[in-house]
Amino acid sequence: MTTGFEIALTPLSAFIVAAAMMPVAKAAGVRFGIIAQPSSDRPHAKPTALLGGLAVMAGLIAAIGFVGILSGLPYHSLPWLAGFAVAMCLVGLLDDIVDLRPRHKLILELAAICILGGWGPQLDLLPYHSLNIALTIFWLITATNAFNLIDGIDGLAAGVGIVAALSIATVAGLHQHEGTMVVGLALAGALAGFMVFNFPPASIFMGDEGALAVGLVLGVLSIQASRYGEGSLPARMAMPLLALMVPLLDTVTVTVTRLATGNPISKRGLDHSHHRLTRLGLSTRSAAATLIGLQAIAGGCAIALTVVPGYDAVLLLPFMVLFFALVALFLMDRSFDGESPGQIEHLPAIARIILSFGYKRRFVELILDVALVAAAYFGAMMLRFDFDLSIAQVDQMLIGLPWVVMIGCGAFLVAGVYRGIWRYTGLAEGVRFVLAAMIAGLTVKLASALLPITISGAALVVFVILLFNFLVATRWSFHVFQRIGRFLAHSARRLVIVGADARGAAAVQHLHSTIGAGAELLGLLDDDSFKHGKLFHGYPVLGSLDNLGAIMARTPFDEIVVAQETLSATQLAALESFTLSHRVTLRRFWLGVTDMSAPAISDRQLTTA
Repeated sequence: MTTGFEIALTPLSAFIVAAAMMPVAKAAGVRFGIIAQPSSDRPHAKPTALLGGLAVMAGLIAAIGFVGILSGLPYHSLPWLAGFAVAMCLVGLLDDIVDLRPRHKLILELAAICILGGWGPQLDLLPYHSLNIALTIFWLITATNAFNLIDGIDGLAAGVGIVAALSIATVAGLHQHEGTMVVGLALAGALAGFMVFNFPPASIFMGDEGALAVGLVLGVLSIQASRYGEGSLPARMAMPLLALMVPLLDTVTVTVTRLATGNPISKRGLDHSHHRLTRLGLSTRSAAATLIGLQAIAGGCAIALTVVPGYDAVLLLPFMVLFFALVALFLMDRSFDGESPGQIEHLPAIARIILSFGYKRRFVELILDVALVAAAYFGAMMLRFDFDLSIAQVDQMLIGLPWVVMIGCGAFLVAGVYRGIWRYTGLAEGVRFVLAAMIAGLTVKLASALLPITISGAALVVFVILLFNFLVATRWSFHVFQRIGRFLAHSARRLVIVGADARGAAAVQHLHSTIGAGAELLGLLDDDSFKHGKLFHGYPVLGSLDNLGAIMARTPFDEIVVAQETLSATQLAALESFTLSHRVTLRRFWLGVTDMSAPAISDRQLTTA
């Protein structure tokens, strides 16, 4: 039995060894020329050594061996796990030295992983042993390369790896599986020792030799963790995915969008999750912290699935699917900021199929709505019975679930939900959402007399309410994610809008959809004292034009956008004087239509709509 002291010693010893080896690895990288040169897809300022992964592996193996000897635990799995990690290190090291072609690199990875798939721990999700081996090999090659792909900005891979390893160690610890727990803690400690040197601005990189090896170890640990707890088969399938959610989201996002835009999958590019976040205005530190936080949420979900009974875990899955699917869809949608899907020309057949089914025919949206309806149904029943459902009740719910899902998605189709465009969802769509939820609720109630659907009157009311709210939440999710992105973004421009009225509202909405990554809306100015201190579309009304000096001292800004059209000549002159004296940019927001048949019309002649 491992003591608390030995458990604490595991990550500490890994940290010390890895941190101590980092200067050696850095010197070796410089000495032998194994360095990363600055380039368009490597946002660092100077050549940086690539051998940090060797020090991570040294810390991992040393800590496990030391604690294993100290505690007397028979770690039979250590030799083969260390051997395969070292083998993957060598593959990555070779790639760092000679820059292997993607197919050659994949062949070498498969050579090692195929042996591991038949010798090491295997996924036992399918009824046939050979299929489980194939699934295990597929999972390990996916986990290995997915983790490698996120190693694109300082601190990201190490931070995600630490969170993933700690979540796996927590799951193992909660279920008294000390071997997996110790390996997870050791990996987290070794990555922490590396992160000291990889924290922005990094002085050493993990390199492929580290990213591939860490990805393989996490893949193996996630397989072991999927066997712990009381989870049902769906929960056990979800456990490895949640343990490596951020790398997998990145891989899926990049693969699908490259296929959809006709770009090669294996070619390096600036379309990974961290690149998409930085284009939203986040600094590299903020982008890394955001993705690490997302992995922490996924790790918490993984832990939750292993501590609740299996039949309850099934009820939680639709909520998790909804959240992470929305994040993936938002990241994918960033690929079409410059050019909408229907305008891309000369695409290969696979790209046209993806865009047709995903955007034109809304197949992806329909799949997401399956999880949405299931979440509303499960949520209604859990609330109705105060989260105390028996196995028999859950079985009845699962029997009726397919019918509820078909009715719900059919109601969405009838109400015209699929006619809207997520990116531009507004208040007008709310009417369709209300209609869809009511049609679904009424149809479910009527169908329950003929079909095996179990739902009480009170649960039905909650189902309709949840269905409406989930529709609003999913369709408005892109706006919410954009708002979060702007909150986290580093803003070069800070602006205020003059006019908390209808035109001001239009200006806010316009800025939401077109504002650059380097701009931040601070609030609005209005002479109506009743509006001061209130929120206008989520932004504070800071005060009146007469108090510009005090407002700027309290909330510094460098741009004023005039949306209000009723300003007097005196007020406009005062604004111009203020902006000149304080070196603030003054802009006008126009909302109107013009006759294009007219010979020439200036901005001042625009007719207000």
